[in-house]
Amino acid sequence: MIKSWTHDNSGSMTFMNALPGALTWLAFFTAVAGLLLFPRSWLTFCAAFMLYFVARMVVSLLFYLWGETRVRKWEARDWTDGEHVVGASGIAPADVWHVVIVPNYKEPLEILERTLDALAIQHRASERIIPVLGMEEREQGAAEKGRLLAEKYADKFAHVLVTVHPGNLPNELAGKSSNESWAAVEAHELLVSELDVPIDHVTVTSCDADSVMHPKYFSALAQMWAGDEGRHSRFYQAPLYYTNNLWQVPAPTRFTMWLGHAVMLADLANPLYEPLPISTYSLSFQTLVECGMWDPMVISEDWHSYLNVMFERRGDVKLLPIFLPTHGDATDGDTFFKGLKNRHEQVMRHAWGAEDSAYVLRRMITERHFYPAAIFRFLQVLHDHVMRTAGWFFVASLYLLLPLAKPVYAASMTRVIVVDRGVPNLRYLLAVGAVALITTIILQLIKHPPAGGWKNPKVVLEIGFCWLTMAPFGFYLGAMPALRAQTKLMFGIPMAYKVTPKRAVQQEAAA
Repeated sequence: MIKSWTHDNSGSMTFMNALPGALTWLAFFTAVAGLLLFPRSWLTFCAAFMLYFVARMVVSLLFYLWGETRVRKWEARDWTDGEHVVGASGIAPADVWHVVIVPNYKEPLEILERTLDALAIQHRASERIIPVLGMEEREQGAAEKGRLLAEKYADKFAHVLVTVHPGNLPNELAGKSSNESWAAVEAHELLVSELDVPIDHVTVTSCDADSVMHPKYFSALAQMWAGDEGRHSRFYQAPLYYTNNLWQVPAPTRFTMWLGHAVMLADLANPLYEPLPISTYSLSFQTLVECGMWDPMVISEDWHSYLNVMFERRGDVKLLPIFLPTHGDATDGDTFFKGLKNRHEQVMRHAWGAEDSAYVLRRMITERHFYPAAIFRFLQVLHDHVMRTAGWFFVASLYLLLPLAKPVYAASMTRVIVVDRGVPNLRYLLAVGAVALITTIILQLIKHPPAGGWKNPKVVLEIGFCWLTMAPFGFYLGAMPALRAQTKLMFGIPMAYKVTPKRAVQQEAAA
């Protein structure tokens, strides 16, 4: 039986939704007050925050390097070896089925074909993989597009299922989560009624329409899953590299993608930290059914699905890394400014996940789930969303206040930052942060170079431009959309789901 979702529309939930925005606005007004009323004390606070910020940058760089070594080892390994050996879960990797749900709305046909091509070369794709094309009724001709794709790839997979999600259903928000939930119900019916596949032998993957999965992803997933007695309490996440069109998008967007690649791989490689799933991830289909599929009333479904399983299984859930990168598309547009605007809107949609802090808090209170995992996740979600904006205010404050560190150099901020021996702590701290950032960018350039090489003068000029404009673009592409989302949540203003525009290009980095 599939569990049904219930939602709290009470005033208490509205109040809880306001928490991230309230903290962010408090940080903003505190920064303004600090700059105007007690600048020297505020400088001390901002310097302490910078120490925390730079420490995280250095840790991320170190674990990013470690993660790259893991990726190379995983790519070299034969994940089909021993696939007929029964694992700890009582099944062999060769017996594992994979349902891959690809929700899409107005996606170019070339994008969907590229995604299906990557699935078609997976091990045992024609025997054990079932792509589910989650079409939307709101898109004219969607059903026909799905049918044509199903016919084209019919002999590539065990089955190709096309679902058409109706528009304007009650208690639903248009978007990825409601589409996936509808598709998962139909996939469950196919597995149980037509194919007679044991549901506890099946993984389900939430796959973005532009995700090009590594050729070894599902063979690795099958081996990990079959060898784990706790497989029904696991999420599986590969690092996401938005490299399909990396050198097509505006330079500031590309700059943020580089940093995002490094941070995500570092989080997965860090054994002392367990991140939440993002975008394209896998879990047990049985667990998905028992916990209510995806919530049709949320915009950001990835973290939310993990948090729901955490409560349904009373904390018994864990995310495991699969060090086989999935390549996706960075946000693009027809022009430079449209590309930046589209990226801004995408970040705002991601930042809407701040509502998960209210979701966790509500379930902790109403269900008395005050165990360490729930408390940690509440603090993690709240921290990550508030820091999207508050962190920018704190760092900007530090740079505005640097002349106060030694008044004699008030007219020369560059000298304060770089050469003034009177402020060695800040000087060294900022230098370490700059080195960590520059090293990360160089490593990304080496790993994902442009067609003409990363020493191309145009590339150097773009990097210089991004470096000099880091503060305004960091605000527009990071802090501002997060602040907009959190403010809308504070006042109960709904958000409409917008599909990220894409242009099909050849994948830049081969898996």
